[in-house]
Amino acid sequence: MSNKCCNRTAWFYEEMSKMGYRYNVSCSETSANEWTPTAIECYEIGCRCSECNINNIYFKGSSFSCKMKETVIELVRKYGVPQKRKGI
Repeated sequence: MSNKCCNRTAWFYEEMSKMGYRYNVSCSETSANEWTPTAIECYEIGCRCSECNINNIYFKGSSFSCKMKETVIELVRKYGVPQKRKGI
């Protein structure tokens, strides 16, 4: 396992603990039933919305905000880190 992967995993566990008191995220509040390609992409860019095409297309300039970070953190908590996407 590479250091990059270990560092990313440590970062997500740190983020989960931070969000524990800021958000009450549960599977019923998110659609965290399985890793989707979009959730994996979000995980791979470290949940940085500024680097996300979906965020830039659908949420930029909108009163709505993306909730994928909360979903990704819940997926990591529930299922662990995602497997590498097929074909990459």
